[in-house]
Amino acid sequence: MIGIPIFVLGFLLQFTIGVQLGWAKPTVSSAATIPDLILPAIVLGLGSFAYVLRLTRTSVIENMNADYVRTATAKGLSRFRVVRVHILRNSLIPVITFLGADLGALMGGAIVTEGIFNVPGVGNRLYRAVTQGEGPTVVSIVTVLVLIYVVSNLFVDLLYAWLDPRIRYDA
Repeated sequence: MIGIPIFVLGFLLQFTIGVQLGWAKPTVSSAATIPDLILPAIVLGLGSFAYVLRLTRTSVIENMNADYVRTATAKGLSRFRVVRVHILRNSLIPVITFLGADLGALMGGAIVTEGIFNVPGVGNRLYRAVTQGEGPTVVSIVTVLVLIYVVSNLFVDLLYAWLDPRIRYDA
């Protein structure tokens, strides 16, 4: 799933699930309901989801052999508590890093996904503004997207301190 481009995956799922099987609408109208947006959401998030699963698995396996896990197990903590509090919490740091950086790719992928499924969204509006030479609209949308990206990266940095007590931000 990681290696499949979003436009190929979009067309494949649109044709298979929307046209051949008829389980979902192949395109989305302006009066779309939440169930109509499930297929575009799957296409947009599937590549990132696969990478997050792989990254989480790798990080958990790496942290299972750490000294603090052996210490927590020797203290008599339950396996569930060791995994949830010690292993998973420390394993989420690289995942959070990836998700913060991947937000830009998701915003770019939204433009492609909205084009494939004919979703009247921000990405579609940005594409039309670029092709029609509407400078102020392009600047406005890009500014909002940049602000979302900056705020999400600030949120990721704050999550680091919450996940790992060794990380401290001094004023």
